[in-house]
Amino acid sequence: MRVAFDGRSLSARALRGWDRYTVGLVDALTRLGVEVTLFHEPGVPPRHVGDIDCNLVAVAARRRLYWEQVAVPRALRRGKFDLYHAPAEHGVPLVRPCPAILTVHSVTDHSYVDLVRSGQLSGPVAKYLGYEARPYRWTWSNLYWRSQVLRASHIFAPSDFAREEIIKFLHVAPDRVTTTRLAVHSQFCKPPRSQPERAAVLQRLGVRTPYILYVGGFEPHKNVSGLLETFSLVRTRQPHLSLVVVGSKGIPPGLADDSAVRFLADVTDDLNDLYDGAELFVSMSWRETFCLPALEAMTRGVPAVVSGWGATPEVVGDGGCLVDPRFPDRAAEAIDTLLNRSDRNQLAAAARAAAARFDWNRTARQTLQVYRDSIAGTSSRAN
Repeated sequence: MRVAFDGRSLSARALRGWDRYTVGLVDALTRLGVEVTLFHEPGVPPRHVGDIDCNLVAVAARRRLYWEQVAVPRALRRGKFDLYHAPAEHGVPLVRPCPAILTVHSVTDHSYVDLVRSGQLSGPVAKYLGYEARPYRWTWSNLYWRSQVLRASHIFAPSDFAREEIIKFLHVAPDRVTTTRLAVHSQFCKPPRSQPERAAVLQRLGVRTPYILYVGGFEPHKNVSGLLETFSLVRTRQPHLSLVVVGSKGIPPGLADDSAVRFLADVTDDLNDLYDGAELFVSMSWRETFCLPALEAMTRGVPAVVSGWGATPEVVGDGGCLVDPRFPDRAAEAIDTLLNRSDRNQLAAAARAAAARFDWNRTARQTLQVYRDSIAGTSSRAN
């Protein structure tokens, strides 16, 4: 089977969740014998795939719309590919010579509009997204994206929660959406370094131990302000504790280090050491459709304290504690309780066991079956 992927987002220095999904899935598919080609824009080839046996093809185009709707279909026809996969929310060619799969990681705008309308969050929506979301308006961008959702041969979601939101908010038939869960990159399965080596890395990064750790984005819906408020309450009980906040795309203005909080951006190779040195992983994000950093932390034996909204109950399981992000005082109490637990080895074992439920090979096999069904469906319609 010859499958082409939209690989444009893999040019970023630090991988976000959907990029790690693409890398992990492509790696696992190639190990199953699938011939994978990553399409990218000229001059910006994908990163982080150097050890994966896949092909890279530059697809030239002047603009995004032309790239997706003209240049990519031509490349698919020229390369005689069996299937195209758009793994990062968008990029489905509306007219193409083969089936096209779309992975929708989150219907963020629809979800937050619903949270505000239902009264779970106090408005306005812009407070949580940084912009005024209008997912139901007849705008060009909304219509273009909706057309890609409608024209996709099949849709993947990273969790049951995400799948249910896609069905509910986008009015997609349930049999067109399949949950294929994420797993961790092989980087996070490596043995830990020695304590002196890890200490040297933490010192270079300016991290003071003991600390709790957040890894994720700085966007408003990640609720970093709620995390900082929660940490300030924890500090009244744990005065020697520090907080390390790791984000991407630079540190936003207004978030400055103080003696207890260390902000870092675009950390890649040092993430294992940050996880291994942490007491807990903590996130107060309003809702997640997976929360891959929590899974990475648990893989390293670090219990997770995360918002119980969204898909995190599916991911964390017995590997940590779920809290209500609206109540920093209750979250601080949960963190303090875990920090004072004497059975840390049992907590670490439970975190690893919870993380072991997620496996790229299993996800790739589920994905491959949908590929085959989509190709077979196209062939039967052609006959």
